[in-house]
Amino acid sequence: MSEQRIDTARIFPKALTLEGVEEGMELEEKVFGPVTREDFIRYAKASGDDNPIHQDEEYARRSGAPTVFAMGMLNAGYLATALGQWFGGADNLRRFKVRFTNRVWAGDEVACSGRVVSVQNGIVTVALEVKRRGTGPEGLNLDNEQLAITGEAEIDLGTSEGGHA
Repeated sequence: MSEQRIDTARIFPKALTLEGVEEGMELEEKVFGPVTREDFIRYAKASGDDNPIHQDEEYARRSGAPTVFAMGMLNAGYLATALGQWFGGADNLRRFKVRFTNRVWAGDEVACSGRVVSVQNGIVTVALEVKRRGTGPEGLNLDNEQLAITGEAEIDLGTSEGGHA
C-alpha cells in the first residue's frame, strides 16, 4: 500500500470552508449518470452485492419488479461523492446516514442536493436528497423526478486536520 497522500486540494479545488457556509445555504446540485445496467454490474462486482434483482431481468420480473434497478448503496455512493465535492473529500466527514425512498432505474440521472441546516462548534449538518430523473421502466408511468434518498451528514470544519478549515 502506498504511503503517498492524495492531494485533495487538487481533486476537490472548490471545497467549502467553515467561513464559507451558513445555515440555510443550498449546495450546488451534483448530477451523475444516466446510470446504466453496466453500472449495476460493475458496482455488484466491486461491492460484493450480487443480488440478481439488480442484474437478471427474468429474476427481477419474477420478484415483482418490472426490470432490474440500481442498488440503493450505489446511489448513496453518488451522494457521498457529492459530499466530497462540496466539502473537499471524506477527511472531515463525521456522520453520513441515508434512507431509501424510491428505486433508480437504468437510464435515470441521479441528482444530489444538500442544504446546510446548522453550523455549531465547527460541525456543519447538511440535509441531503437524491432524486431520480428519467422516465423509468415502460408501463410504470412514473413522474420524471422522484425522491430516491433522504439523508443527513455532519462535517467537521472546525479543525485544521485535513487542511480544509
